Amino acid sequence: MSNTKCSLPTRAELRRCNIKEVARRLFVENGFHATGIAAIAKESGVAVQQLYRDFPSKEDIIAAIVAADCERIADQNTLNAALSTKDRDGIIAWLVGNPCRKDDASDRLFLEIAAEAARNDRIRAIFLDVRERAFENISRAFAGLMGSDSINDEHRKLAQAFMIISLGSVCARTLHQENVKPGSDTLIACLIDCARP
Repeated sequence: MSNTKCSLPTRAELRRCNIKEVARRLFVENGFHATGIAAIAKESGVAVQQLYRDFPSKEDIIAAIVAADCERIADQNTLNAALSTKDRDGIIAWLVGNPCRKDDASDRLFLEIAAEAARNDRIRAIFLDVRERAFENISRAFAGLMGSDSINDEHRKLAQAFMIISLGSVCARTLHQENVKPGSDTLIACLIDCARP
């Protein structure tokens, strides 16, 4: 039995988590521009001054939300384990699991952040950083499927196609309320078939 203790979250960490969850919900319901700091403070039960100490701007809240989402969605440990053991089925499961998650609120938030990125340089920088990290991981996955330990142009092209399918799926699901999973699954299976050693 391990003596390692898991520390409980502090009040400040719990407060910041609450603020992020409330802000996420309000951004999804009302949009980024229609959601003010005062509304986030009121809904989260935090004084405006305290909220500004935790998050100096709405962009800082978005950055924190995006960082948390990236950790959850990237599932870095699963990908790293599959790559280190050259577990082709594990790599495929990681790839297929990424774009096929259907979470309406996250899809709407993603599109809201993407729209804001077109107008706001700070949000654009956050968005591009997230895209770059996702692209790198997906490229690594395709390299692993092809039996390589390093990424080349072919892996990057497959990753780019994969991301186009994923982003298109989010748009079609959210904007058109379409069930795109069968088509998305078919296209991803084609990409995976291209990634033979």
